[in-house]
Amino acid sequence: MVIDRRGAVLAGLGLWAGGAVAARAAADPLSGRALYADVKTYAQFGEHRTATAGDDAATTWLEPMLSAAGYAVERQAFDYPVFELARAELAVGGRTIAGFPYWTPRTTPPGGVTGALSVHGEPGRVALVDLPPGSGSGLNAPPPAQIAEAAASGAVAVVAITENPLGELSALNRAAKAEPWRVPVLLAAGREGAALKAAAAAGTPATVWLEGRTVTRTAHNVVGRRARPGKHLVLSTPKSGWFHCAGERGSGIAIWLGLARWLAASTDHNLTVVAASGHEFDGYGGHIFTETLAPKPADTKLWLAIGANVAAYDFALQDGEIMRQAGPQPGRILACSDALIPLAAKAFAGQPGYATPFDIDQRKPPGEVALFQSLGYAPLIGLVAGHPLHHTRRDLPDVTDGGMLEPVARGLQAMLAEAH
Repeated sequence: MVIDRRGAVLAGLGLWAGGAVAARAAADPLSGRALYADVKTYAQFGEHRTATAGDDAATTWLEPMLSAAGYAVERQAFDYPVFELARAELAVGGRTIAGFPYWTPRTTPPGGVTGALSVHGEPGRVALVDLPPGSGSGLNAPPPAQIAEAAASGAVAVVAITENPLGELSALNRAAKAEPWRVPVLLAAGREGAALKAAAAAGTPATVWLEGRTVTRTAHNVVGRRARPGKHLVLSTPKSGWFHCAGERGSGIAIWLGLARWLAASTDHNLTVVAASGHEFDGYGGHIFTETLAPKPADTKLWLAIGANVAAYDFALQDGEIMRQAGPQPGRILACSDALIPLAAKAFAGQPGYATPFDIDQRKPPGEVALFQSLGYAPLIGLVAGHPLHHTRRDLPDVTDGGMLEPVARGLQAMLAEAH
């Protein structure tokens, strides 16, 4: 019998033709109802920044879920400096505007710092910069040059307008354990841009408050193993983020947990699953996992990385209101090793974006899956998407529902269970 290259890889994964997989568990962990319940549970823990109470609560929740599914569970601990935010505001022209720090924060004195708001970074002034859309939202990117230049100009503080398509304030990722900025750097919502630019043109006095303290706390990756003979099937997703992260993280966490439950109940793979903290700091926890507890590439038969916003509705401004749209957000990406492309196209047929997978070896994917690719893990599957509420406080459970979650989960299930 002749097997082509794709067939050979799939056979090596144990996914080539040869009978149906075991029947689903009685309580279907990949039903839309079950998945959405997990999204809501994750989001209710609050903001999920690394090593904060919300991140800890997610760890405490996931551990017994994996244990009940048959995994041996381990907390992989690492220390991280946590900035406990007390106040982040800008007062200008008789208004007080809510902001958010750009990490790593430099605090102001309790009374704040005051200077004329100016688009030119100059000593004694509050520098205003307008960031291009998408600035600082990815991993492993340097800080926006506009912020770096303004912070070094002698200004007493920097205010950066984040150009989110819905006018929301969008938090920016940062390198792990980066040194604090020379001066306080405050992010502001895009909807405030016109008023702030007008105030800067007039040289209006502005006061910036950025108050809080930095303490070292312990963050955790949650690692589950279900040992069987043979190479490992690895399933990963990040679990930390700036705010409630219902779509950004919650949709992926729910699908990751559902697949972990299904795989343990219905397959005989040697399984390793990980939900990593430290994501907003250039995937810090994922790096630690790959350097220590992850199986080596030679011992891994497949790595499935579930990234940001994988099952969320699109949103748009309608009559000044942020409104959910009928379908998913644009820009959904399914990247996989060449041998898996026909399988991926079949499994995700009809799902916008995912129905046209691309060869991960020919086009570098975004997010943490790029790390796994660089380390030589193959075959590899990566799922990730952009979203207009990415990194915003408005990323709440209504960004998704069971009807959005289940098709994505079923597509991944089909990729793991079928290859005919």
